[in-house]
Amino acid sequence: MMGKNVSTLAVFLLLLVFSGSASSDIILNGTSFYISTGDSYPLSQGYIIKLKSVNSEGAVWLELESNGTIIKSEITNLKGYFTYNKTNRTILSIKVDNIYSGSKDSDLVSFFPVYQYIDPDMPAPKIIEITPVETQDQNDPALPQEQSTPEFVIWVAAFIFIIFILYIFRKLW
Repeated sequence: MMGKNVSTLAVFLLLLVFSGSASSDIILNGTSFYISTGDSYPLSQGYIIKLKSVNSEGAVWLELESNGTIIKSEITNLKGYFTYNKTNRTILSIKVDNIYSGSKDSDLVSFFPVYQYIDPDMPAPKIIEITPVETQDQNDPALPQEQSTPEFVIWVAAFIFIIFILYIFRKLW
């Protein structure tokens, strides 16, 4: 009986470890962007998505390029997905979220959610770390300073509130 529990725990831990490792392969995690008809949007690892045209029935013609070569061209309906898979691995998944009609030849299309995963055959994406820069206004004594409530104060207030509620219930019953 003990061996079965240990093996179940081991399998669960392995699944947990492997499910967490896939998250490190993600470049874009549910972001959004807009493209006008005829324009393109650059993605990581040299991919470029182009919006070729939009028709009146809510379909969009998308092209995906890599290194100047069209690797996928597809017509996708509103609320539909444009997905690019390479060797049984999803590299790009884009949902056509909304279409905003403009002038005769210009429409705006929003894409949400957008997921891009690392393509192992392409150069690794550049990771840019952004560090906040302190500005002069942050140290201005004329501005009101934000004060945070210490955690122990919140715990004490919650404890007193629970005791008060229990006291009320005891008096009512």
